[in-house]
This record gives sequence, C-alpha cells and structure tokens, in this order.
Amino acid sequence: MNSFLQLEELTKLQKLLHDQSTPFQNLGRKVTQNFSNEQHFSVCSVLTIMLRDDLLPGEERIVALYLLLHLSPLGSELKTDEKQKQQQDSKNKKKQLLSVALPPFLPVLLNIAQNSQKFNETQFEAFFVTIGLSDPNSDLFKQRPNQIGVNNIERLKKYFPESSKIDLQVIFTKFSQIESEIPLVNKMGIGSSVPDPEKGKESKKNVEDLIQYQFNTNEFKPPFVRPSPSILQILDNELIWIDYEDETLLPIWDQSITNVKSNNDQFKNLLKKAFTSQLSQPEQQQIILRLENEPKLLEDSEITPNKVKDLAEKNPIISFEILKRFSEDEEKINRYLESFIQTKVTLHSMEVINKLSGVVKKLNQEFLNRFVSNCISSCREIKDKYVQGRHVRLVCAFIRSLMNNSQLDVKSMYTELQSFCVNFSRIRDASNLFRLIKNQMK
Repeated sequence: MNSFLQLEELTKLQKLLHDQSTPFQNLGRKVTQNFSNEQHFSVCSVLTIMLRDDLLPGEERIVALYLLLHLSPLGSELKTDEKQKQQQDSKNKKKQLLSVALPPFLPVLLNIAQNSQKFNETQFEAFFVTIGLSDPNSDLFKQRPNQIGVNNIERLKKYFPESSKIDLQVIFTKFSQIESEIPLVNKMGIGSSVPDPEKGKESKKNVEDLIQYQFNTNEFKPPFVRPSPSILQILDNELIWIDYEDETLLPIWDQSITNVKSNNDQFKNLLKKAFTSQLSQPEQQQIILRLENEPKLLEDSEITPNKVKDLAEKNPIISFEILKRFSEDEEKINRYLESFIQTKVTLHSMEVINKLSGVVKKLNQEFLNRFVSNCISSCREIKDKYVQGRHVRLVCAFIRSLMNNSQLDVKSMYTELQSFCVNFSRIRDASNLFRLIKNQMK
C-alpha cells in the first residue's frame, strides 16, 4: 500500500508538532525547509487526518492548524480592504470569487472557522483559524504555542481583526459548486483510520502507531456494480463490408504520400552527404530551396551543433543557411555557435560567422569576443610567415566586417585588438585596422 510520507518524514513532522517553544512563523519556515514543494500535499493530507480523527492533543492541534494554514495560503484575489469592498458591487465580487482557484485543504479550515461554540477548545480553534485566514502575517504568529495556551480566548481576542477581509460564505459556495460536480460514487468512501473515542494519552499513542505502520491513502468503498451492456442486433446490410466484392468501387492509392516521403528521404541523404564532402552548386541550391519552402525539415534532420561546425568546413553556405533559420531562437543559436568556439578557427568558420553577422540583428557578444580572441590566437600559432600574413589579413577583414555591421563591442576587446595590431604592424591591413579602432574609440 502507498503511504503519504516515508517513516523518516513522518517522524520529522511529529517533531514539529511536539515543538511548543518555537514561534509559529519559525515552525512554518522549518516545514518548508524539511519538505519539498512536491511533498506539501502529502503533509497537508497527514495533518488533515490527524485533525479530523482527533489524533492530537490540544497543544499539537494548534501547531497542526498553523502548518495547514501556512501550506494552504489564500490567494490575494480573495482579500480586499474596506475601501475596495465599498467600491465593488456585491454581485460582481461574488462572481469574481467563484472564478478563483482555491487551495484543496481550505474546507478543513473553513469548517473549523464556522464551528458552533460547543466548548472552549472548539471556539479557541475557530478564533485561531479565522485570524490565520484573515491575516497570515498577524503578530499572533510571532508568539510561541506555549505562550498563547490552548483555551485562552482572551489572549487571542486582541489579535482578532475588527472586520473580516474574507467572505467565508462565498468561499463555501465555491466549494459546494465544485463538490456538486464530483460523481456520487466517488464520495461514498469512508476513511481507513478509525478515530479513538478517548482523548489524551491514547490519542498520542495512536499517532505513534500510525507513524510506525505509515499512513494509508486507501478508503473503503462499495463496489460499483452495473449490468453488462446488451449486444446490439447485427443487421444484414452491415455485413457487406466484411467481404466486399463489388469490383466497380476499388480503393485508389494516393501517390503523393510516397512522393513526399521520397522527397524527404532525398533531402536527408543530400544533407548527410554535405557533412562529408563538398556539394555541387545545384545540390547546394536544392537544399537551400527545400529549407526556404519547408523550414520544419530541420526539426526532423537531427542536426547537432557539432554537425553544423563540420558542415561549415565542407559546405559553409549550407551551414550559414541552417544557422540563419536557428537565429530566431536565441538559446538554440547560442548552443550551436558554441561549437565554433571549441574547435580550431578556419577560413570557412570565419566566413559563416561573417555572413551570419550581416543578417542577424545582434549576435551574442560573449560568443563574438571569444571567437575573435580565438582568431587572434590562431595567427600567433602559424609559423610560416607567408601563411601567417595571409591569415592575418583575413582576420583583419573579418574584424573590420564585424565593426561595420555594429556587431563587435570594440571597447570590451580594445587591449587585445591593440596588441594584435601592434604585433602585426608590418602588415598593412593590421595598421589600417588599428587606425579604424582608434577612430571608433574617440
């Protein structure tokens, strides 16, 4: 059988209920720390059974009521001040309240708040719950449970609101409306725990026994018995479809279905080829045209960030077209661009990023700074002077293009760009880039 909470968690809850020397608000923080949001429903279920079946002595009942109030707060939609009440029409206010979603354990608290004054304990709990519903931040909850006592109503009265901010009757109407929609069969069960008629020490013992054997969520319900539905009579004209022999009405195969599948397979095969070899211009145009007409093809193509980077080396134009379509999703485009940071800078990767900077409104600045930094580092790693000079000119052209497209924040990279231009000042393009940077910094 399933339980509300594990034995260890039930023990934690029992310790909180026993604690009479900690202020109510601190107890509320403890229950939030000890139990996750997913467990709050289970905690409230356990507290409800304890309160319903009188399994707790008076002092612990007050703590249980506060924890239930703390975990089942009313929304701000149910509370208004006096000025707002005067301004709002009563019918409109009632209609608004009936449309608000209410906490599932609120009926337990409302029943206590509206309890008749049979004896002092019930009256004390009604006062306590009403204060909690009306003002969750009341100074009452800064007190310790052993400070207010169990039946000391006079002590509670000074915290009681002069005028209630909640129309309990309207909320009861809301729950009656919800309850009327529940099938009668679902409301016929009885609880699996039997309340002890004797209170006091025996009630505490019952709680300990329940903790030992854990709570049971099952209820005793009568079986839902109903007659089996009768079989409808089969008519002769219904049997014709079982063995249809009329050759004049033959099914016609929809050839367009296979055409679509064939076209999609052709696109996937062409894209797969693009990862490993350079495509011809007609093949590239065929992929681009399909992407323009059917953008959703990318969702089924299983293109990963690393594949886009590999694609940039073989077919940069295809890589650019794919990234351009991902640029509308900022999180997605950043994930794909990250693959360009993790690998060596090449002419093709700079070409893809350069084209992308011309069509995307604003590329991620952190990515651009890291990519440009990698470009500069790649220049230093080349030992051959001729190859190095050619690569420096390409990097200078790339940086100048980013600046012209207002993509690169020069101020954030000024020191690194200045060092790059000075180190390669023998190359005219680096000198020209340095003058451009200086002019932009003015």
